[in-house]
Amino acid sequence: MSLSKYQPVMTYLEPRDITNLKAYAKKSRIPMAQVIRESLHSKFAKGDPFSAGFNEGVNTCINKIYDIQGAQMRFPSGKSVAELIEEELIHLRMVNETT
Repeated sequence: MSLSKYQPVMTYLEPRDITNLKAYAKKSRIPMAQVIRESLHSKFAKGDPFSAGFNEGVNTCINKIYDIQGAQMRFPSGKSVAELIEEELIHLRMVNETT
């Protein structure tokens, strides 16, 4: 993940929200900034927030597959392992969400 695609934002939170954010981030083992980004994606999603989150997870999996060197191996058909897995994962996306 490249930090260059992100822009800094300052916000004010109530002390209890900061405490809860820190605890959640530590428990989930993800940065507080990622928790905030995911929350914003959920808030701004059109349609069902569950579907939006699920589809975000599917998209993240697809993107990560292309980072795996072994998944770039190609079959005689010309398609890579990553491309074949992506074709299967795309079918998991929920259609009740329009982002």
